[in-house]
Amino acid sequence: THTTHTTKAMAADVPFWVVVVLLVIVQIGFSGYGILLTKFAKDSGVNAICFSMLRDAFCFPALLLASYFTEGGIKLPRANELWLFAGLGLTGMFGNQVLYIEGIYFTTADIASIYQPAIPVWTVLLALLLRLEKLPPLNLLRGWAKILGILLAIGGALMMLLVKSDDSDSKNKLVGGFLLIGNTLSMGLYVVAQKIFVFQPAARFHHWSAYPITLTAWAYFFGALFMALSTLYYVFKGETSAFHIPQEVIGPLAYAVLVSSSLCYGLITFANKHTSASIVTAFWPLQVVCTVVLAKFALGESLLPLQYVGGALIIFGLFSVSWANAKEEEERKQRECNKGLLQDDSMDSSFDRRSNGRLQ
Repeated sequence: THTTHTTKAMAADVPFWVVVVLLVIVQIGFSGYGILLTKFAKDSGVNAICFSMLRDAFCFPALLLASYFTEGGIKLPRANELWLFAGLGLTGMFGNQVLYIEGIYFTTADIASIYQPAIPVWTVLLALLLRLEKLPPLNLLRGWAKILGILLAIGGALMMLLVKSDDSDSKNKLVGGFLLIGNTLSMGLYVVAQKIFVFQPAARFHHWSAYPITLTAWAYFFGALFMALSTLYYVFKGETSAFHIPQEVIGPLAYAVLVSSSLCYGLITFANKHTSASIVTAFWPLQVVCTVVLAKFALGESLLPLQYVGGALIIFGLFSVSWANAKEEEERKQRECNKGLLQDDSMDSSFDRRSNGRLQ
C-alpha cells in the first residue's frame, strides 16, 4: 500500500540531529585547517595556489576510493553531465579557494575571516531568488526563529572578528574586499547548484543524489583542473620554486586532503541532500568560534570578553535555526503521512465501489 511506501521513505530520512552533528564536524574540520596553515604553511612561505592545487589533486582519488567502498563502486559521469561537475568544481573548489587566498594577500587573514559569515546570507538570497526555498512564514514561531537565528549567528561571528581585526591601510583593501565577496558568493553558488541540479526530486541529475561522495569527487577533479591551469602562470614566468613543498608542510597538506577536503566537503554534500541549502550554510559562523578556541590552545591567543559574547550568540542562533528546521521537518512528515492515509482511503473507497459493481 501507499502507506507502506510512505513509511519506508520516512524511515530512510536521516534524523535532523545527525545532520546537525555532521555540519558541526565540518566547521571544526575547516577551523583546524586554518590553524595548521597559520602555524606551519604560512610561515614556511609555501605558494598558496600550488598548495591548493595539490590539495584538490590528491583529494580526487581519495574521494573516489571512499566511494568505491561506501557507494558500491566508482560511477563515471556521462559526457552531457560534465558541465555540471565543471560548474561545481569552478564554484565550490576553484573559485572558493583561489578568491579566498588572493583576498588574504590583498588584505589580511582577519579581514578575510570577517567576510565568511556572508556565505549563509548569499545562500539564503540565492535560494529565495531561484525559488528553491520559501520565505520563512512570519505568522509562525519557527519562521521568526529561523530568521533571527541566522542573524544572531552572523552578528556573533562579526562581533568575534571585529574585536580582534586590525585596520589595514593597504591601497589594495578594496580589491581584496571584492575578491572575498566573490569567495563567499562562490560557496553559496556551490551549495545552491547542488540542490537545484541534483538534490531536488525533479532535478535533471537527481540520480547522482544516491552517490554524494562520487559527486564531490568529480567536482574536485574539475577544481584541481582549474587550479592546475591557474598555476601555469608560474610555469610561463619560470618560477618553478613556487611548486616546492617544504617537509614541514606535508602534515598540513595531508590534513587538507583527508579532513578539510575529503571529509568536510563530502559531509557538506551529504547534509545538502538531507536538509535545505540555507541550513547547510547557516552553520558557517560556527567556524569562527572553533577557530578562536583552537587558536587559544594551538597558537596561545587569548580570548577577549566580547568574543565570549559573540560565541554565545552564534551558538544560540544555531540552536534557534536547528529548532525551527526540526519543527519544519516534523510538519512536513506529518503532511506526507496524512497524504498517504488520504490516498489509501481513496483507494479503499474505489476498491469497494468496484466490488459492489461486480456483485450487482
